[in-house]
Amino acid sequence: MPDAALAALDATAQAELVRTGEATASELVEAAIARIEALDPALNALTAKLYDQARARAAGPIPGELFRGVPFLIKDLISVAGVVNTAGSRALAGFVGQASPPLVKAWEAAGLIALGLTNTPEFGLIDTTEPVLHGPTHNPWDVSRSPAGSSGGSGAAVASGMVPMAHASDGGGSIRLPASHNGLFGLKPSRGRSLDAGVPAMPFGLPDLGVEHVLTRSVRDSAAMLAATEDPATPLGRVGRVSEPLRRTLRIGLVRRGAGGGLAEPAVDQAVLASARLCEDLGHHVEEADWPFDAAAFAEAFIAEWQLVAAGSIAQACAAVGCAADGEHFEPWTLELAARGAALTPQRLAEVAQRLAEGSRALAVFFATYDVLLSPVMAHPAKTLGEHATDLPFEDLFAKVSENVGYTPPFNAAGAPAMSVPLAWTNEGLPVGSQFGAAVGGEGLLLALAYQLEEARPWADRWPPVSAMA
Repeated sequence: MPDAALAALDATAQAELVRTGEATASELVEAAIARIEALDPALNALTAKLYDQARARAAGPIPGELFRGVPFLIKDLISVAGVVNTAGSRALAGFVGQASPPLVKAWEAAGLIALGLTNTPEFGLIDTTEPVLHGPTHNPWDVSRSPAGSSGGSGAAVASGMVPMAHASDGGGSIRLPASHNGLFGLKPSRGRSLDAGVPAMPFGLPDLGVEHVLTRSVRDSAAMLAATEDPATPLGRVGRVSEPLRRTLRIGLVRRGAGGGLAEPAVDQAVLASARLCEDLGHHVEEADWPFDAAAFAEAFIAEWQLVAAGSIAQACAAVGCAADGEHFEPWTLELAARGAALTPQRLAEVAQRLAEGSRALAVFFATYDVLLSPVMAHPAKTLGEHATDLPFEDLFAKVSENVGYTPPFNAAGAPAMSVPLAWTNEGLPVGSQFGAAVGGEGLLLALAYQLEEARPWADRWPPVSAMA
């Protein structure tokens, strides 16, 4: 099979080639390595290459049926035993992961073969992928622009066709943001849905924000991976493998304004309105709505927890490698966030926890009226690299990031699922995703809707200028 035709196949189809004997795992791995070597110089999506390990794994007996022999990439923000895990930080430039958590073992059990790690901003703390340690990742739709963050390396890798699927994590939008900027499908699962990824629980009664999943070109790959990595003991009830489009009518609340009260950039606002019209064409009932809480106050509380995450990240890194919390080891954005996080008092953190809990309860009430919330993913299409550089004056950068990422964090705080679906492109050819969110445990509903949207407005044949298909 010509490599371009192979690259066009999703992970499910590539696994089928191995299952039927039309291709071997080694052939899939070698083809993916060739694509990475051809494309990564322009994109800088990878921080580490694990070719020797991948070739050895492909040559031997591979467990699992679901994704047997399929090339995969892991975001450099999760521990993988025996692999240098930097989390995008100079402080961890030589740090080697000591153990793989259950989630990584589940990927291996499904038959995936990891070829490397993907680029991320320092500790995943900003909406672009431009770490000082590894340099910026470029968006394959326009290499002068950002692929978003913090799973930007994975987004660029999948969008360009290096691999059909890659790991991503989401603590404030980091699956949905790169899905939007790279023209991919990105589902953020509910809190408690997936197997343990080795991330410490938040203190002070604050909600755990981060979840793990993948970025894909097809809905079915995401659905299959969710089933493969679902925690058997999840209190949410098992979703299983969703495989059919939605067959019922939904009540959809359209939220157009971000946390700051403003509309998204016209190209983004028009894209989400077009998504609303598509939903209406499919028979769903759509009406404009507002966030069911004080969005500005909720955002302020979320940012306080984000600052505490930064403080904890620096403390954990320095405990692991014995570094100082200074500009030689950490970027200015991270240091200032961490300083503000360290200054938060227990009383303030209790107030933050209460505010986030109140907002989460209000969102649950919203979903008693609506089945789904539809909104933009970000306020702007992909920005030029450097616009959110971490050495910019902190207050200016803080304002830019807060305004850009005003739609995704509520679902992290509430532990509710949400997805970015690639339904629009700007006149300049940049992809713009639409966010659909549901009540806690509602991944099955979202995936069924995603299948319906994918069928109505397919995106799989759209490839960026920097890609295996170009």
